[in-house]
Amino acid sequence: MIYSLLFIVSLASGLLVFGFKDKLKPSITALLSFSGSYLLSVCFLHLLPELFHQATSEIGIYLLVGFFLQLILDYFSGGIEHGHTHVNHSKVGSFPLLIFLSLGMHAFLEAMPVHHLSHSSNISSYLIGLLLHKAPISFILATLLLQYELKKTSIILGIIVFSLISPLGVFVGSYLEVSTDLFQNLLAISIGIILHLSTTILLETNGDHKIKWKKLLPLFGGIAFALLSLVGE
Repeated sequence: MIYSLLFIVSLASGLLVFGFKDKLKPSITALLSFSGSYLLSVCFLHLLPELFHQATSEIGIYLLVGFFLQLILDYFSGGIEHGHTHVNHSKVGSFPLLIFLSLGMHAFLEAMPVHHLSHSSNISSYLIGLLLHKAPISFILATLLLQYELKKTSIILGIIVFSLISPLGVFVGSYLEVSTDLFQNLLAISIGIILHLSTTILLETNGDHKIKWKKLLPLFGGIAFALLSLVGE
């Protein structure tokens, strides 16, 4: 079920770029802001408390590894994880492999703890966050591939491969969960990645260093939605 959800949501969102790119672009930006604030809230409300409940004193190192690993991935991907698309016009017509690989590594790492979390009450909150994040990212990736003027078949193939990466991360993570310490370290790296991603979305401003209300509303909406997960606990 988890594998199917991650694949279908990503694939469907990416394919929407054909015929709906201009209509959906404003909504995609809002969804990206919503998902960023939701994931950040899930980290503080669920993932970090679970992580530190059984963690060793070294767990902070892995949080930092994840945070700064995402910084490095941002450098190679051009920040596509938080909505930026920068086209290298000298390479139009060629597949942006480096961007694709950087985004793929991001998707793979953040999905690795999912199988272990499926035994936890926090799985629904984390999975919802991943799905909310995958939808706009897949759409943005497809938009970027269009800007590189690739053939339609190449774009569809790229979306399919990208949609398979998160399920692959879950699958690989399921074989690594035999060690509690290893899982805790993987979870810490994933949280570090999410903290960097979410705070970047949250803190990005316009040229006047002012956050627009169109961005603030979905940000607050994401926080409110995450707080609902505490109801009944």
